[in-house]
Amino acid sequence: MPLYVLALFATALLLGAMMFFSFIVLPVAHRKLEPLAARRFVRAIFPVYYKVIAALGAVATVCLVIVDDRLLAAAMAFVAVLAAFVDLGLRPRIYSLQDATQWGEDDARPVFRRLHRLSVLINLAQILAVTMVLLALAY
Repeated sequence: MPLYVLALFATALLLGAMMFFSFIVLPVAHRKLEPLAARRFVRAIFPVYYKVIAALGAVATVCLVIVDDRLLAAAMAFVAVLAAFVDLGLRPRIYSLQDATQWGEDDARPVFRRLHRLSVLINLAQILAVTMVLLALAY
């Protein structure tokens, strides 16, 4: 039972953090900060964001594996692995392409937009998965 509660806690904390960051912190940063300051802020906070997602997702995964809830464990592992993928692979590439567009490399713009869109879709998929897991754990 304590591992189940820990999985529930990690999942709830993860969903709250993801929702707050995605729907409060980022929009406020882009609305209230100058573009360069917003970019610096986002670039400073995103690595932490993805590490938190990966860590909390991993904690929930391990707990759910131990209590033998394979479906929910797989969903949380999916969330954690995607966070690591975005943090280590996609995010640096997006930053590089964003910088290239700032320096006038117009051929980088469509690739930047596509990868940025992909990262947003991944984030939404993660939020959906975490929500589903939380609902399953709560009931």
